[in-house]
Amino acid sequence: MNLTQERSTPAPTTPANLPPGTGTAAGTPRTTAARRAGALAPRLITPVALAAVLFVFGTMSPVFLTAGNLLGVLAQLSILGLVATGLTIAVRAGGIDLSIGVALDLSALAAAALIYDGYRAWVAIVAGLLFGLLVGAINAALIFLLRIPPFLATLSVWFIGTSVQQLLTGGGAPTYLSSRPVPEGFALLGHGWFLDTIDGTILILVLVALGTGLLLSATRWGRAVTMAGEQPTAAAIGGLRVRRLGASAYILCSLVAAFAGVVLASRTTSFVPGSGQSYLMDAIGAVFIGATLSKFGRATVPGTLVGVLLFALLSNGMNLIGLSFFWQGLGRGVVLLAILVLGVLLTRRAGSPSALNALFRRPPPRTQSPKTSQPVAPTTEGSR
Repeated sequence: MNLTQERSTPAPTTPANLPPGTGTAAGTPRTTAARRAGALAPRLITPVALAAVLFVFGTMSPVFLTAGNLLGVLAQLSILGLVATGLTIAVRAGGIDLSIGVALDLSALAAAALIYDGYRAWVAIVAGLLFGLLVGAINAALIFLLRIPPFLATLSVWFIGTSVQQLLTGGGAPTYLSSRPVPEGFALLGHGWFLDTIDGTILILVLVALGTGLLLSATRWGRAVTMAGEQPTAAAIGGLRVRRLGASAYILCSLVAAFAGVVLASRTTSFVPGSGQSYLMDAIGAVFIGATLSKFGRATVPGTLVGVLLFALLSNGMNLIGLSFFWQGLGRGVVLLAILVLGVLLTRRAGSPSALNALFRRPPPRTQSPKTSQPVAPTTEGSR
């Protein structure tokens, strides 16, 4: 008997017998577009919230969108912007700094006290910056030498620094410089004007933010800090000094906050103990709101400034419509919570990383692997 062997033909490729998540040539663009939309959705939360704030308060108050009011908002957010810019460095390094308000306060205290005693402007400014360096060095030692989690280490420094202020000021007595001659160089920091139209503190914020942004995104140190913060194990295997990079980030964070304290003392011509603590929570909120703008859930200086602007416009709008101070805190909290919750849910759905993971991360171990290979540079993005 002759057996006829027939060649088996493969079954036609149809959407029914394809693996899940794939499709025909006609369906592939649709799937890709859906994935792109899902990845883009978390980054649109903050711009939508900002547009909503502008629309709502622009409708409720005729003064809100005027040029004079908006320039005043920019001048008011300059100190918060400086503090949040410094905090961005610590968060980018994979940590958090709750003592940033203490660095601001001690710097303002040193500068105001020396100006009150008749010292020159540069002496007061340098002394204020040195106090900030001291706070940053203490944080770095606690986190990277004793390996205390950043949240707990900086919280301890916050408690200690607050008590030190009270002790140095005799129980919290303010220091006023109005009765003393203030050097012109020191007064220029907080009361200068650019082209007779723009508040000088706005220009200071722009320069500091621009320098910090370039340092984090366009230098070898910034890329190394980013990798050490996002992938500490891989960075250590690649030969990066993770602990040293993290320590330098905390010191620079406190230095920027200390400069904000000097500017604050110049702007208010005084020092009030504990005044820096009022910037802490808004700065933290601004940094993590700004991280929702990043494709990689990464804290960036431009994103942080957008978060600062959102808080400033929100506070200004609530003031213009006569909302009570207690309701203003509630309003800021609701907006912050809504943005962060939506950001976490959407990034989790899209499988993207989140900067919130840095809050309770334990610092890397002291022992590092030998330098066997070079680390892979962190993924870059167009708008850092």
